[in-house]
Amino acid sequence: MVSYRMWVPQRQGRSVLHFNDSEITPQSVVQVAATEATDLGPPVFVGQNWGVLIGAASITVENVCVRDGGVDFVVNVDWSSPLNVSTDITILDPPAQYIVGS
Repeated sequence: MVSYRMWVPQRQGRSVLHFNDSEITPQSVVQVAATEATDLGPPVFVGQNWGVLIGAASITVENVCVRDGGVDFVVNVDWSSPLNVSTDITILDPPAQYIVGS
């Protein structure tokens, strides 16, 4: 399992985003989370120069779709002006089993 944090500046409404990684296959399980981010500034953590916060806007992740070499997903920012977004992308092992739901 490995996770990445991606800065996505100035988004409003529906945005289709893409993340590429050669470890991702069509059988991968990928989880994506999103939250509002502070402006770029001095490093908050080593390698990250933005912070995350729970703001008043609703930010959702939808339609996570793995493909060979990456993942595509939708981030919706429900706010009257563009906001900076931070996404966490976690790549997990393939499913242990495939089942058919009822």
